[in-house]
Amino acid sequence: MIECKKVEGIEFGLRTLTSYVLLQDGLPLVVPTAFLFNTAKNNKFTTVDTYQNLIKQFFTGIERSKRADGSFSDWNSLTDNEMSGYLYGHLQQKKKLKDSSIELHIAAISGFYRYAYAHGFTARIPDFSFSYQEANDKSTYLRNISTEMHDVYFTEKEFKDKLVSQVKEKCGFNRERNELILALGYMAGFRTFEVTQEENMNVENLREKLPKVENRLPSTLEFDVYGKGSVYRTVIFPVSLVDIIYKFLWGRAKHIKNGNLICRKNGKRLIGESFATKLFRKCADRYCIRPEVTPKERQRWKDSTYHKGRKCFATNAVALCIELGKDPWVYVPQWMGHTDKQITFGYIYFDALLNKREGKLAELSLENTQYGKRHYAKKGNK
Repeated sequence: MIECKKVEGIEFGLRTLTSYVLLQDGLPLVVPTAFLFNTAKNNKFTTVDTYQNLIKQFFTGIERSKRADGSFSDWNSLTDNEMSGYLYGHLQQKKKLKDSSIELHIAAISGFYRYAYAHGFTARIPDFSFSYQEANDKSTYLRNISTEMHDVYFTEKEFKDKLVSQVKEKCGFNRERNELILALGYMAGFRTFEVTQEENMNVENLREKLPKVENRLPSTLEFDVYGKGSVYRTVIFPVSLVDIIYKFLWGRAKHIKNGNLICRKNGKRLIGESFATKLFRKCADRYCIRPEVTPKERQRWKDSTYHKGRKCFATNAVALCIELGKDPWVYVPQWMGHTDKQITFGYIYFDALLNKREGKLAELSLENTQYGKRHYAKKGNK
């Protein structure tokens, strides 16, 4: 019998967490319990509360499934047919769940397998098709991981034509500032609260790095960003973003002497962490009311957010690394401020799908990268 027991008051650093222990016949199941605790560390309690129920149902299904040879299924040796049977036979046919609910189950299950792989509990991520609709409606396990990114990813041309073009402020200072705010998310991976963070985009620092000169040559720029977890990360500003910053810094914002470049025309700070979020929404909504926009396209942009521009940046960063022959496992986490390599893996995979270079995946597997070689060398020396 599978059951979940709620555990409160777990001390973790300076925080107190609530998580769940998954039990089978009264004995803890280590891997799903560890996954739920990891979920509790990185998400709100509502997420772990939802996931514990979904993971409990999944393991209950495994416990009750009997193979033709009389043996029972195991999560680490589950076949694609068995996974499809659980999704289609149990969740869709027996429980009559809607597609949206089944997608939630898939998210929890795929997250569990990614966690198990990343932490050495399984040797590979299984290639589940996660099929539960028509027989030919199949995509690989990792395609399902990337479904959201396929829905929200927008190209640089779309970014300019459908979003930046909707910045309509009459005041030249506000217009260029708002265009820069959008660019910081899409081209540099800024989180919405980082845009107005006092420590970021410091005018004096920018003028030191980008002095006013005649016939300035195009160049990238390394810049430290103070972000999530109160830590700095080094971000590479591409040439196109540096040009936008330079033009604003020495043009309409030349009178701003100190503080964050992202400010009011009088130099005072923009108050509130959600300014970028609201700006994105306003521009996206302006695009959506245009008569030529299809219902599907309209819904796509209504579902988009400023933070999803950051996701686009991460995917583009993987592509840049491959183009330059650099290791995305090393550079993308630095530019994004990620500490969890699972997140980087998702962007690497999505880039491979987006740019039709699935063959790169084996070459970029963790074991073969600079990051992976160092990681496993350290483990071997212990």
